[in-house]
Amino acid sequence: MAETYYTIKQLADIAGTSKVTMFRYIKQNAIHETKHKGNANLYDETQKSLILKGFKGKGVSNVSETDHDETALIQELKSQLKAKDAQIDDLHAIIKQNQRLLDQQQQLNLATNRQNEKLLDGSANDTKQNISESQNMDDTDVSEPTEGNYRGEETKTLKKGLFGWLRR
Repeated sequence: MAETYYTIKQLADIAGTSKVTMFRYIKQNAIHETKHKGNANLYDETQKSLILKGFKGKGVSNVSETDHDETALIQELKSQLKAKDAQIDDLHAIIKQNQRLLDQQQQLNLATNRQNEKLLDGSANDTKQNISESQNMDDTDVSEPTEGNYRGEETKTLKKGLFGWLRR
């Protein structure tokens, strides 16, 4: 009786998977070919049953576990994305509020600077007016005796205060 040999492609067709997946499984489990013909690796009947038994047992349990793990992972990632989106929205709101506050602060500074400039310009004009008025006035003081107000006694300026009336 002639022994039959199977290629990786034939084993993959029997298992219902791709050639690449079957090759990776064989390589991962260190299963060696029985014969090598050209570029093809050939496996005998005992290796075929070992490969298919291990592949089907591994494939069913791992696929369902992997799907369940991936689904849970996807759900977790989606919830994290929603949380991050909410954080980003909060940060955008904070940035907008800070920009409004900064605009208000700049407007207040501008208004204050304008008021200060007006006051400085006004006080400079007042100072110039006071100097010119004092130059125009004659140097007479009311408390100094002149011909019209001199009675022979000096006039005192009254001091204001609580006990100012006592000093009279």
